Amino acid sequence: AFDLIRVPGHINSESEITVADADQITLVELKTTQKHLPECPRGFFFGATENEFDLARRIGDQYRFCFVCLHPESRGFHLLSLEELEGLIRTKRTQYQINL
Repeated sequence: AFDLIRVPGHINSESEITVADADQITLVELKTTQKHLPECPRGFFFGATENEFDLARRIGDQYRFCFVCLHPESRGFHLLSLEELEGLIRTKRTQYQINL
């Protein structure tokens, strides 16, 4: 239900990270697009599972959605809490994925 772990003051090339306080850890769900989005994250289209939203509700400020735009003219990223994301959502629908 998350893609990255963010610990302030540390980088991913470290072979070992010691965290004194678990409240410093942020779980990050990564969403990417190559679409030109001059007002990123506005205009972003993405899929998300109910588990991602449940986890975000459960751990609050220690969970962020990260929207990354890879288009050369609007390259950048935005970290949003669930509350911030919900304030931007224009439409949301449920999709069932079924295996038989």
